[in-house]
Parts: sequence; structure tokens; C-alpha cells
Amino acid sequence: MKVHTDNIDEVIDRWFENADPGDWVGVFENHDLGHYDIGRRFGAVYGAEQWDAAVIGRTNGPDNAETGLGWRYLLVAKCRTAAEAKEAMVDR
Repeated sequence: MKVHTDNIDEVIDRWFENADPGDWVGVFENHDLGHYDIGRRFGAVYGAEQWDAAVIGRTNGPDNAETGLGWRYLLVAKCRTAAEAKEAMVDR
């Protein structure tokens, strides 16, 4: 996974433009109270077959070099459109 530093709206638009039918974006938020990046959000693209397996508030994010340990991150939104993903990426 690559964390993008360019305009997030453009990135999300490209994700959905290049997606296969049924692909969706999962938005994850850092919930580790002791971590300096608490509240940080990132998105990841998933195939349609993974929709039912992902549970908001229970599914952990993937482990990767950019975001660190996936257990810090919980799924906070499942988005089927670019507009939904953009809204979900807004810091709360």
C-alpha cells in the first residue's frame, strides 16, 4: 500500500475510475490511544468479494510500512462511491 501525499480527492477519484465493478474503499482510523498518530485515517481498495467479511468497528487495517501495525486501525467506513470515500476520509 502506498500512502499518497498528493490531493486525496484526485487519488480517490482515480481509485474508482480504475476499479472493477463492485470494488469498494475501506477507510481505517488509528484508535491506539497511546500512539502519536491517533485519529489518522487511510483508505484501501478492496474487491467485491471482501465486502461481507469487512465489519465496521471490528476489522483491522493491513500491516504496512507507511501506516505501521494494522491492529491500531479499525474500519470506520465501507464506501462504494468516490463521494462516500472522500467524506469518510475527512478528519473528525
